[in-house]
Amino acid sequence: RFRFCGDLDCPDWVLAEISTLAKISSVKLKLICAQVLRDLLGEAIEYDKILKLTSDAKLESGDVKATIAVLGFILSSAAKHNVDSESLSSELQQLGLPKELKQAQALMNTLL
Repeated sequence: RFRFCGDLDCPDWVLAEISTLAKISSVKLKLICAQVLRDLLGEAIEYDKILKLTSDAKLESGDVKATIAVLGFILSSAAKHNVDSESLSSELQQLGLPKELKQAQALMNTLL
C-alpha cells in the first residue's frame, strides 16, 4: 500500500513505467516534471522540449507519452494525498526507481 496512491496498491500501469523513468537523468526528469506540472495547471505542455529531454534515453513516442502520464499521476496523487517528500521518495524507491539516480528526489523537489 502506498500513501501517494491513497493507501491503495500502486496501479499496474504505473509499475510498468518505473523502468522507463529510470532511463532518464534526474536533471532531465525534473525539467520534464515542470512541463507536466504546467499541464496539470491547465497550461500548454511543450511536447518538443520533452522530446529533446528524452532523446538521449532513446524513448519511443509511446514511451514519452507514458512518461508524461505516469509523472502526472504521481505528482497529482502525491499532492492530493498530501504525501511528504521523504515518504514519496521512499515509496518510489520501493517501486523500483533507483536511489542512486535520484529521480525520486527530483520528483519530490518538483512538489515543493
